[in-house]
Order: sequence, then C-alpha cells, then structure tokens
Amino acid sequence: MRIIAVLILSSLVLSGAVRAQPIGEADMLRHIEILASDAFEGRDPGTAGENKTVNYIATQWTAANLQPAGDSDSWYAPVALVERVPESYRIKFVGDDSGKTVRLRRSEIILRGREPSFQQNAIPVVFAGYAALDDGQDGSSVAGKLVLLPRTEPKGHNDLPDYRDRRLQLIENGAIGVISIVNNQNRWKRFRRFYERGSTMLADPESHGAFEGLISFDQFTRLAEVSGLDAQKLLADRATSAVIELGLSADAKAKTRLHSYTSHNVVGKIAGRNPESGAILFMGHWDHLGFCRAKDPKNPDKDRICNGAVDNASGISLLIEAAKRLSGEDHDRDIYFLATTAEEKGLLGARAFLHRPPVALEQIAAVFNVDTVALSDDKRKIAIVGLGETELDKDLEIVAAQEGREIDRSGKADAYLKRQDGYVFLERNIPAFMITSAFADNMRLKAFLNGAYHDVSDEVNDTLVLTGAAADANFHVALGRYFASTATYRGKATSGAPDN
Repeated sequence: MRIIAVLILSSLVLSGAVRAQPIGEADMLRHIEILASDAFEGRDPGTAGENKTVNYIATQWTAANLQPAGDSDSWYAPVALVERVPESYRIKFVGDDSGKTVRLRRSEIILRGREPSFQQNAIPVVFAGYAALDDGQDGSSVAGKLVLLPRTEPKGHNDLPDYRDRRLQLIENGAIGVISIVNNQNRWKRFRRFYERGSTMLADPESHGAFEGLISFDQFTRLAEVSGLDAQKLLADRATSAVIELGLSADAKAKTRLHSYTSHNVVGKIAGRNPESGAILFMGHWDHLGFCRAKDPKNPDKDRICNGAVDNASGISLLIEAAKRLSGEDHDRDIYFLATTAEEKGLLGARAFLHRPPVALEQIAAVFNVDTVALSDDKRKIAIVGLGETELDKDLEIVAAQEGREIDRSGKADAYLKRQDGYVFLERNIPAFMITSAFADNMRLKAFLNGAYHDVSDEVNDTLVLTGAAADANFHVALGRYFASTATYRGKATSGAPDN
C-alpha cells in the first residue's frame, strides 16, 4: 500500500512538460499496476475495492486539472443498484377453456420477483413476438398479463428490435411480468445457472414487472401445444404480431432475496471556451469481477481475484493519460470524462448516466468508449466499433489519416457493438464509437476471450501488451482535439438549432 500511496502523491504534480509528451507504455503501465493490484480486490462495485478505485481515478483527474462534474460538484454520481437472487418459486398454468393444469418440469422454469415476496393467481398469459408494438397500439393488450417473450432473435435478423427494448416496452404497457423463452434448448442449463446466481440491475422499479423469469424451449413448446400453436413457427417468424393470446392463465408465487447498494460513476470535465457548441465524452468502465472464485479449503492461498488488468484497467489508464494531455489545451467544446460502474453487470453505469447527465444529451457531439485496449502490438491498424452507425465516419477517417492509422474494414469488430458501454448512447441516436488496435488484432483478441477474459489470469504479467494501447491513447488525444474544435468539427447542431 505504501507503493500505491507514493505513486498517487507523485502524480499530483503535473507539469506542462508531461502534457507535451506523447503517452508511452510506461505511463499506461503505472496506472494498470495499481488498478489491477490485489489491493483493489478486483474492483467489484459496492466493495472496498470500489472505494479505492473511484478515489484513485478522482485523484488522477484532480492532478490533471479536470473539474468535478458529478453530483453536487463532486467527482461522483451515485448509481443505485439491486441484486435479485431467486430463493423459491412456483407457477401453475391452467387452460382457460378446459380448466386443466399444464404440468411443467420445475427444472426448466425459474422465477424471481421485483420485491421479496410476490403472489398472484389467474394471470392471463400471452406471447409477444419480435415485432415492435405499432404506434397505434396503446398497450392495453398486455396490461395486467404475463408475457412470454423470446430471448434471442432468429439467426440473420439483427435488425429486429433489441430484446431489452421489447421487454421494457411491455412493462411500460402494463405487463405484470415477463418470462423469457430460451430459444435454444442446448443453452438452457447455462442460462439457468446464470439466473440462479442472481442478477444486478438498476434500482428502478419502473423498468421491472412484478416478477420475471426464464422458461426452456421444451416447456414453452408444451404451453404452445395447449393453445394449438406451433412453438417452432412462433419463434422462427420475425414478423409475428406483437401479442398473441394463449388461452392460459397462471398462478405464480416467488420469494426473492434482494441486496440493495449504491455504486458510483466518476465524472470529470475540461471546460471549453464555447460550451454552447456542445460537448464530447470519453468513457470507460472501471469495474471488474472482484473475488470471482470460492475459497479452496485445501489451498486457502489460491488466487481468487479477477484483477481485470486488460478489462478494463487498461481503458481507465488511457482515460487518465488522455485527460492529462487535453486539460492543458484550449478547446471550443466541453470535454467530459466518465468512468462507469457496473458495465460487467449489464452496462448499468452508462445507463444511469443517461438518466441524469451533467450535460443535455442533445449537446453531446460524440462519445468515445475505451475498453480492453492492452492486447495488440500493432501501432497502425485500428478497429472502429460503431463504424457505419452514424454520420461521423468521414471525420474519423480524417483523424486516422492525420495520425497515420489504418482502419480495419473487415467488420469483425461489429460483433461487439451491443456488448460495450457506447451502445447505450447509440440507442439514443448519439454518435458513439469504441476505437482500438486490440479489436483489429483478431488473433490476440480471440486468445484473450478464450483465455484470460474474466479469469484470475487477467493480471499484470509478462503477457500484457501495451504497444498498441499507448498508440491508441495518443489517438484518443487526437480525437479530443479534433472533435472539441469547431474549426475541424462543426457538429450537427448547437444549442438545439440546425447548422447554417
């Protein structure tokens, strides 16, 4: 701990010489060694490891002369979270016409409640397909009902409305509960294990029905047969109407263990000369998995900490060093820096930021998310997750050409579009990108995902590659200079008014 304290104190004095120097591998490594040390206990939200992490980031951004931009002029924006773990449950389906009970295998359906205890009988049951509700529908067709909803879209139809959006729309329209259908029976056990461990979500009761659950494809097939429907056709038809009555009702009961706690985003700002021209945002998640293995009684000293050196101490290191370089310069637009919590639990910190942003969302000209950068030794090629999703591709090409970077056009990085914090901004039609050499190095990326990813081996060791990460850090400084300047990037609008 003395080493960490000395490093923190030594970084408090930031000279103009440091700002003028390009970001090097040693600059990146210094922060990664601290954030991914055992002292930070894997940076799990709601733990002592979180306290050390967010304080370290705030200390570094203070040294870089950023302004705090969290709640009440602090560095921190609280994020209320709740973990829900199923304890006991029971559900019975009954045919409306026949009055006969449909017996389902208990091992292939699981429930949890929004509150510790839920019980209600005679709940009408409907099926909702992949199609979004028509504008003319008022949602009355699902009000007070239990909805069975496919978890994944048919293959080759990534253009369909997102599962999360469909689920939220049903809840907003009054559904009392949503049970997700695991379309692939072979994946059922994995989904169930995940559900049994519990899930953390934003503590927002409006985004959750009174209860929710999972059902296997086999058991959904049995329910469909009672209704005279073909389950396979229902799940294969991308154009299925939004709601189909199943002629069933359900008696449901669930006991759920709740753990509510508060985590924090860290938010800093470099004030621009003309904030009315908008703002740009750099972001990355600070959280990881904490103690990710149970104690081994036979080997109590066995490593149990998922330190998250690559994922995502490397990204936070990039944000810290980029903030140092950009803070000593004049920019037209405000530049915000955001370190999010609970990305690993479902992009929750990023979603919380959108609920209470320090700047109007329509004023954000561009978002650059940084995640898992320390993988490649290639200082030239970069992948752009989000390329083709907005009107800013030409601007990115200009910066890439100026910095001597080659854009990967293979499209392989697109597979990660919805798995990173930037996606929640794209959902709001805010231009957002994740730009990194790591996702252009497909061989090393796959090796990481199949090996150290979310494992105790993602730590600072000889396999850590920072050549591409340092180049990426300097590229993000260039992005900041370009997009924060109205001379190089005008933006679509200023203060809600169209460009002239």
